[in-house]
Formats: sequence, structure tokens, C-alpha cells
Amino acid sequence: MNFDYTYIIFLGAIIFEPMTILTNMFITVFCCFAFYKINKINVNLARKWAWFFLLIGTSSLLGSIGHGVHFQLGATFLRTMVFLMNAVSLVAIYFCFKAANIYMSTGKDSGKYATYLVLLWILVLLVITFIQNNFLLIKIHAGIVLTYSLAVHLLTYKKPGSSLISWGIIVSFLSIIVHSMHLSFSEWFNYKDTAHIIMLVSLVMIYKGVTTKLFSLKGI
Repeated sequence: MNFDYTYIIFLGAIIFEPMTILTNMFITVFCCFAFYKINKINVNLARKWAWFFLLIGTSSLLGSIGHGVHFQLGATFLRTMVFLMNAVSLVAIYFCFKAANIYMSTGKDSGKYATYLVLLWILVLLVITFIQNNFLLIKIHAGIVLTYSLAVHLLTYKKPGSSLISWGIIVSFLSIIVHSMHLSFSEWFNYKDTAHIIMLVSLVMIYKGVTTKLFSLKGI
């Protein structure tokens, strides 16, 4: 994780990267809202999307803690926060895969061998992430799963919700590009903050598409 050492003093404590914390918290709050609303829809596909949003929000919350604290509580604490953030993101990616997979299977939780392989690969990635503590792996695999999900919804583009989900995923790729290229407006609103705002817009679009789709489906 790259740190830009902007900070504020709050109640005698140093809070690093306040704007990054704020933009992360926007994502967390929205994702909790999305989880609550989607989880109320009692269908299998809804549960997969609900957990995707909740885990993305949880990962953003852990990111806020890591960015805000930095090394003040020691390198071990920071490393643990970064690992947990990456680990939760990987599990969220799994639920994104499952949501697309179930939709392609007309509501049936099929392709169990593919699911087992994905779970095994997630476990391998967790081990690699723990050893290397490198966010690049998350971006690569998020991109792969998002591409799969995009393909699924492009194939059903004319069905309710698919177009919004497709465009939401396309927008999400912009956040990966901005983060990877370190495109910043200023020290106080850097590439991480910009990527978070783009991600939030993407999540709102995907949420609207998901809810539209779920209300149009029967028995999935």
C-alpha cells in the first residue's frame, strides 16, 4: 500500500489521509444500505449480490482503518489491516462470480466444480497475499471476475437491469485505471480518493441494476 502522508489532528490524535478515509466511508455506508435493501428480497441470486456489497463495504472500512492509523500502532497492526482488507475483497469477488454464474444458470447454483476451483484459487491467493501483502493481485483478479460478469450481462443486455449492471462494471474499470496510473488532482485529493469516488458511482449503478433485475425475476 502506498501512503501519502497528509494528516489532520483530531482530539490530539494524528489521522492520516483524511480524504481517503472519507471516500472509503462513503463506500462503506452505501454498501451497508445496499446489503440491507437487497437482502430483504428472498431469492438465491439476491443473497449473492447482498453479500458482495456487504463485503466490499467491509473491505473499505478496513482500508479506512489502515490508511488512518498507518504505522502508529506498529507495522504488524498495519500489515494485518491490509491483509484483512485484501482477504475480504477476494471473498467479495467470489460472490460477484457466483451472482453472475447463478444468473447464467437461470437461478440454479450450478457449475459446482467451477465453484470449487474458484474457492481453491481464492485460498491460494489469500496465502500469496499474506506473504506478499500486495494489492496488485486484488486488482488483477477483480478485473478478471468483473470481465466475466460484464460478459454475462452484455449477453442479456436487453433484459431488465442488465444494461445498468454492465455500465456499472465498465465504470468500475476506470477506478482500476486511475489507481494503477496514480492519477491525482492534488496531495489532498489523490488517485486513491478519485478511484473511490468512481467506485462509488459504479456501485450505485450496479445496485440499481441488481434491484431492477431482481424485481423482474421469478423464483431465482
